[in-house]
Amino acid sequence: MPFPDDPDDDAGFIPPLPQDDRLWRHPSEMDGPQALSSARYRRSSRSGLAAFILILVIAIGTGIAAFGTFHSGGAAHDRTAVASGPGAGELPDEVLASLSSAVVQITIDGPVIVTVTTGVMIRPDGHVLTASDPLNDARSITVTLIDGRSFNATVVGTDPSDDIAVIDIEASGLTTAVAGDVGSLAQGDTVYVVSRTETDRRAWVASAVFQSSGMRVDTTDGMSLHDMIGSTLEATPPTPSAVLCTRSGSVIGLFTSRTSASSRTIATTSVPSTLTLPTSHTEFAHSISWVTHVADDIIATGAVHRAWLGIVSTDATEGGALIQSVSAKSPAEIAGLASGDRITALEKRPIRNSSDLVVALRQFAANDSVTIEFNRQGSASSTTVRLIDRT
Repeated sequence: MPFPDDPDDDAGFIPPLPQDDRLWRHPSEMDGPQALSSARYRRSSRSGLAAFILILVIAIGTGIAAFGTFHSGGAAHDRTAVASGPGAGELPDEVLASLSSAVVQITIDGPVIVTVTTGVMIRPDGHVLTASDPLNDARSITVTLIDGRSFNATVVGTDPSDDIAVIDIEASGLTTAVAGDVGSLAQGDTVYVVSRTETDRRAWVASAVFQSSGMRVDTTDGMSLHDMIGSTLEATPPTPSAVLCTRSGSVIGLFTSRTSASSRTIATTSVPSTLTLPTSHTEFAHSISWVTHVADDIIATGAVHRAWLGIVSTDATEGGALIQSVSAKSPAEIAGLASGDRITALEKRPIRNSSDLVVALRQFAANDSVTIEFNRQGSASSTTVRLIDRT
């Protein structure tokens, strides 16, 4: 005979009595139905929280990776938009952005050809420094900024003896260059040449090796440039002039557009200071301190005013500046200096050669009185000279 709970019982399924009416309970029922439900809920909540944290971690990681990729791509895009040239990748993004805004393209419509050169913004009101030689006989001058805006420019003034000019555009709030100190550099330091090209608004950048400051450059047209910065380049700037700067973006010099015939340092006039690099050549720049001094004078007065002594000199074998001739009624003649005298000091500053004398005189203005020490036929002497305006 089958047992009452046999599944084949014809009576069908009989539900169990409520817990309170039964003498026996299953162990799983001992904590009650609500306790069982809470345990299940706790397990479910913990599993859900763990899953949520895992999803959040994955999402954050993916977002960071995506942002990094986007940021990297954006920086590369910005770099490409503002700079080209073999050294563009060596400068920080913020430096490139600043330099590309301060270094401008100058298009000069001449009587025969159109010339493109480079200038550097020195005042937010539109004053630009550049080389003077390319401006000769210009019929029109156009300055183009990195953002594509173009302005007609006028010549404020030039210094033909040093190949320096100031031009001006009608604008305001422009980005200007930050001046650096060439004295902070040592021979062999890496510097950068920043220029513009004929067909591209972007800045062109190439690295160079700092060679020396205080160099005298005798150019192919018979002129001499003094206190120049020499740097060795492996890539030639695409325009007649360019800007020399440090990796931080500080501008230390403005390249001349003139071609060098020879060069020598002030300290050792007989030994060229040259660093030899494969396929390299030397380019020369005026120090930014000198060109901004000239620019300030031009902007204030329309001309360059220099203290004049009134002599022609050459390098003396024994050291110093040997006077070759003295101009009539010049400060030198009035002070008693004569041909054959060898100037050895100016205001206690040693004069080692004729170029050193030119640079020393730059520190003074018209009507300044200076003490000059000199040697005449083996005897040391001194005199006081009152300088006048060479202009």
